[in-house]
Amino acid sequence: MAASKKRVEETSVDPELEGVPAPSPLKGSEDAKRKMAVILEAIAGIRTIKSASDEMGVAVARYYQLETRMLQAMVAALEPQRRGPKVDHSEEAKQLRTECKSLRAEVMRLKALYRTTQRAVGVKQAQPTTTRSRSGKTVRARKPRKTTRGERLVSQLKAEVGSGNVAELAAGAPPVPAAETSPVTSSS
Repeated sequence: MAASKKRVEETSVDPELEGVPAPSPLKGSEDAKRKMAVILEAIAGIRTIKSASDEMGVAVARYYQLETRMLQAMVAALEPQRRGPKVDHSEEAKQLRTECKSLRAEVMRLKALYRTTQRAVGVKQAQPTTTRSRSGKTVRARKPRKTTRGERLVSQLKAEVGSGNVAELAAGAPPVPAAETSPVTSSS
């Protein structure tokens, strides 16, 4: 009779916890559960930090790292979660990739149709704004480079050499366009 009474005492529930469901068993290795219990005992003040680190077989600094990691995991577990079923984003991403691939193929088809229609109608095709470099990368077509003052002066000098007005340019006279250098005939 004494043995059965002892079993009843072990399985009896605290009157304050009557009706409260028991926590579900924790997942994880026995070593991890033992370390968690040691850290909780140290936080509660049941054992010292030194005895907790000795029990776990780690240095005091490593104990503090593990304690911080455990507390951070507890805080993360208590963050509010979105209600409802969890969305599988990988399936959605896969669908979007296939849709993007088919849309790109459609764009290429429509571009080819556009070019064919232009050729059939006889419309001049627009020049592409991008070109391919030697490495195969797409780069923007360059705008024509503006001529510098020096280049304009050289081209003007070359034009003047052909017309024979180089002496005037060397003397500092402002350059005169070739159309104005023709001899003026007076009709009086």
